[in-house]
Amino acid sequence: MKYTLFLYLFICLPLITLNGCKDRGHNQDSQWGPGSMKRKIINPWTWQDKFGFVQANEVTDAKRTLYTAGIVSVDEDGNLLYPGDMEKQIDQILDNMEILLEQAHFKLSDVVRFTYYTTDVRAFTKAGPFLGERLGKSGCRPATSLIGVASLFHPDCVVEIEATVVD
Repeated sequence: MKYTLFLYLFICLPLITLNGCKDRGHNQDSQWGPGSMKRKIINPWTWQDKFGFVQANEVTDAKRTLYTAGIVSVDEDGNLLYPGDMEKQIDQILDNMEILLEQAHFKLSDVVRFTYYTTDVRAFTKAGPFLGERLGKSGCRPATSLIGVASLFHPDCVVEIEATVVD
């Protein structure tokens, strides 16, 4: 069972993805123009606006979807930055996310979903208004989930963010 899952996740899925891109003529050097993707924000309440997220994004006519790995606050060599500092780690993660998205010809406003993993839910909640402001400046209004965890890749890493991105 483990071998089958490994085979699918690390061999078959990337090949399927690459073939799908190849069939549509997409490659890393392609420039992407305005797409026909439509996004409808479904947000029956307003309390979450100050934290920079919405309850749901309905996406139709999307051309591409990107699923990121968990992004953490590291430099280009993988060294943790801002040990234990929630707000600075969030800021660095978003900087790293923007670099990653640019490489894939996306922008932060194309993110439709974030999953936040944190070792300190209380500190993350306190940093929520900062996060909301940063996302608002980028036009990013994702649906989100916040998950408290016992630990992340490094003992001083307090937050990790995964994204789903479409255009």
